[in-house]
Amino acid sequence: MLNCGDTFLAGDDDSDDFHLRIVITPPNQGEVVVVCVVTAHKRSEELVVLNQGDHSFIKHKSVIAYRWSEIRSVADIEGAIENGAAKKREPIRDDILKKAQACLLESAFTPNGVRHYFQAVMGR
Repeated sequence: MLNCGDTFLAGDDDSDDFHLRIVITPPNQGEVVVVCVVTAHKRSEELVVLNQGDHSFIKHKSVIAYRWSEIRSVADIEGAIENGAAKKREPIRDDILKKAQACLLESAFTPNGVRHYFQAVMGR
């Protein structure tokens, strides 16, 4: 069962490029909020910057791209891990998890549905 702070690698449907995903809510009625970590670029939103050492997958400056945050089914994520479409990784540190959660509400790029769901689940 996925828990808050768990991470996994998942690719985009159109490429083999895998990104680190972080589960930032506990499961609620079989769903969680997931954020996506991407390589930092000069126009990246830098609310949460991650560097090598923050997680074993991160090899260079990266950021959480809140525009790609989404509500995902726990069953779908676990199914993807079981069939090899996604790869489970070690949990993120608690300090990074807390910052990722706080900044989801600060980001102007968080989809409104994700923002409202997060607030309902987390009581914020």
